Amino acid sequence: MSIDAIITLVVLACFLVVAISGRLAVDIALAVCMTALLVFGVLTPNEAFQGFSNPALFIIASFYIVSSALKESGALHWWIMRWLGKNRSVKGAIPLIMAPVAVSSSVISNTPVVAIFIPLIQDWARRHNLSISKLLIPLSYASILGGTCTLIGTSTNILIVGMMQGLPEVDKLSLFSPAAVGLPLVLLGVGYFVLIGHRLLPERKSITEDIIDTRQYAVSMRVEEGGVLCGMSIADAGLRHLQYSYLTEIQSKGHVIPAVGPEEILSANDILVFVGQPEGVSELRQFRGLSPAENEVLELDIPYSRRALIEAVVSPVSNMVGKTVKASSFRTQYSGVILSVSRNGKRIDEKVGSIVIKAGDTLLLEAARGFVRRHRYNRDFLLLSRIDDATIPDISKAPIALGLLGMFIIVVLLNVMSLVSASLLLVAALAVTGCISLEFAQRSIDMRVILAIGASLSLGFALQKTGLADMAAHGILTLADGSPILNLILLYLVTVAATELITNNAAAVLMFPLAQALSIELDVSLLPFVMTIMFAASASFLTPFGYQTNLMVQGPGGYHFSDYFRVGILLSIFVGVAVIFLVPIFWPF
Repeated sequence: MSIDAIITLVVLACFLVVAISGRLAVDIALAVCMTALLVFGVLTPNEAFQGFSNPALFIIASFYIVSSALKESGALHWWIMRWLGKNRSVKGAIPLIMAPVAVSSSVISNTPVVAIFIPLIQDWARRHNLSISKLLIPLSYASILGGTCTLIGTSTNILIVGMMQGLPEVDKLSLFSPAAVGLPLVLLGVGYFVLIGHRLLPERKSITEDIIDTRQYAVSMRVEEGGVLCGMSIADAGLRHLQYSYLTEIQSKGHVIPAVGPEEILSANDILVFVGQPEGVSELRQFRGLSPAENEVLELDIPYSRRALIEAVVSPVSNMVGKTVKASSFRTQYSGVILSVSRNGKRIDEKVGSIVIKAGDTLLLEAARGFVRRHRYNRDFLLLSRIDDATIPDISKAPIALGLLGMFIIVVLLNVMSLVSASLLLVAALAVTGCISLEFAQRSIDMRVILAIGASLSLGFALQKTGLADMAAHGILTLADGSPILNLILLYLVTVAATELITNNAAAVLMFPLAQALSIELDVSLLPFVMTIMFAASASFLTPFGYQTNLMVQGPGGYHFSDYFRVGILLSIFVGVAVIFLVPIFWPF
């Protein structure tokens, strides 16, 4: 083994350790790997940065803008509200939700699709007396499976096509080629949840109980000195039977009263801890004699009439991850305050300032009313939503946005122009017609994803250049005894494991050189191996971290880590068997 191969192997091992442990965001870890390979001379500057000239990056950037345009124009709302309708059982509601999500995710990024659907389904479930925890995992999985149906459905598919540029096999793929397997996978997913999966989904909210919600927070209020509540009992103050929250404890003069009775007398500066729904904050603010216990709320230089309550799901790449609320300097950076933190649907029973923020945490914020509009594309948040104001977008541009997307699909299918040219032209058309502003277009591109993909391509090139990909291929060939189908199975399993542990894009880039080496060693077509990676890199059903949409629904759905494994393990097996069976049929060895 050469010294360059040893260096690359060490860099790869360090990346896996850091990425799996969560000590660094995957994009930063990949950038560090690229820098290390460049500094140690494994790659030349041209080789290290050639990934950033890959057409896939421009297509991915374009579809971030397209997705945002469809979201801003209200195109999905326009369609969804015509689809969702009357009261149904969970079993009947699941296909009603999964079908439009899968269709939407096949042509635009699944992240904005899920972001749009979450509040719609929350409201719809509440109106129809359905548990939201029974609906959001199917929502995420439908977006994942729907994205496998086209070459533009996920950034992973676009990336793989980009890595195939210059290879003769790429000419054999069209926009809807993956649908030959992707569509059966969608039908398999819907059928699984209708027949089996809906029984495995947790139900963490009793619909008849209105004091516990799937997003549970703890909020502290202080009894104002000289206020009207001083000397009153809990019952007389009207704090015994609140609509959205309940009083769990009182902190009075250094003592904690955990079981609060209706006869308990309130004293000046007592701290009252309430637990319940986020709407409880607005309810508590209406009580004369109570004020927020957190000093930061009072220090906000924003009148109460111009403040809004906001829920935000923390992104894995957020700079806040791993820091306490106090150390995150949230108030300084965002002119807002974190009132409470919910994790896995349960409140964190600590002082807010000392809570260490983790990816997937749901924050209850108070900030100026324009907070969601200003920060909807901020990389720190996966999802932002106003609690006290469910605004309906202006849908006047919806038909135009959908029409332009339809024209794009026709142009690509007829091979009038390349995918990258058609993508850039679609973005220009959306901007000219006013479906998206230039400001939103610029802010909608996730540059950290672009960085991660460009850097990961350099790592993949190093695996090829140093011969490590060939060595790994020889190892798999030895295990599979030269059988193409056994090699396909092993490649699928390794890709799924990498997706669950790191990310789908990084897994695809690392596995692509291995697929090339296997096809050469076996003297068979590259396509079955590449398509297997394409589906395996999206088959993330076991953890909330393997795929971004899984993490987005974790907080709103109140899911625990184990819920994903319990619900997803059978689906993962079924999908794996279907992929291994169908891929060689449509793309023979």
